[in-house]
Amino acid sequence: MEREEFPESVKLQALIRQNYTCGSCGEKIESLRQIGQISHKYGEGARAHHMRHCQMGGTNDVSNCVIICEACHYSAHNGGDYRNKSSFLISSAPDYEFFYKKE
Repeated sequence: MEREEFPESVKLQALIRQNYTCGSCGEKIESLRQIGQISHKYGEGARAHHMRHCQMGGTNDVSNCVIICEACHYSAHNGGDYRNKSSFLISSAPDYEFFYKKE
């Protein structure tokens, strides 16, 4: 199955919902992909992550999208072990401390 991407509008909605922070570690994310590297504490870009992967029935809706920095994205996939089926464990908003905007 081919990997599906989130539309740019969904990625932006998720980033705004998270108050421009990584949904996992809370580090500031000013922009998606490599553009945000300059302002990231560790020089990392950011990725849109499917909490429920498409091959497990997930959608490309904002409710299934969490924006996380590259290190957190790598960790979300068991240290990058994308071939391991446990890499496709289903997660939810409570699994990402910074999923919702913090005031």
